[in-house]
Amino acid sequence: MKKCALMFMVLLAGCVSSDEPSFEINNKQFHEKQDDQGNKLFAYVVSVRAKHRDNFELDRGPNNRPSRSEIKKYIEQEHFEESSVLKLELEDQAVKLLNQELKIRQYCDNKHEVSEVLWRDLSVLLRGRCL
Repeated sequence: MKKCALMFMVLLAGCVSSDEPSFEINNKQFHEKQDDQGNKLFAYVVSVRAKHRDNFELDRGPNNRPSRSEIKKYIEQEHFEESSVLKLELEDQAVKLLNQELKIRQYCDNKHEVSEVLWRDLSVLLRGRCL
């Protein structure tokens, strides 16, 4: 019964937030090109660093059980690959970074639109065009 309760708490881990940074951006790439009609197109990729998963031993022996704080810390771990909330946070951050990049490069004079968002395991790709 205790193991079932612990497993249930582990499943709820994605719903609990942590004070630690959610993810660390480790790579940003901007690509530009023009289509046959002369429209400016762009692609912007933002990747995050994979976090090491901590191992958690449930069976340490009868006199060495994990403390409640250890269990709570393990449950509160949220991993990017499994969290749609963190992926949406990265997507929002990627849009902000794209806007900054377009401004720095002076690539889109007026406005731009993002027409496609593609996800990979640890990155998001924003594709669009200048208006």
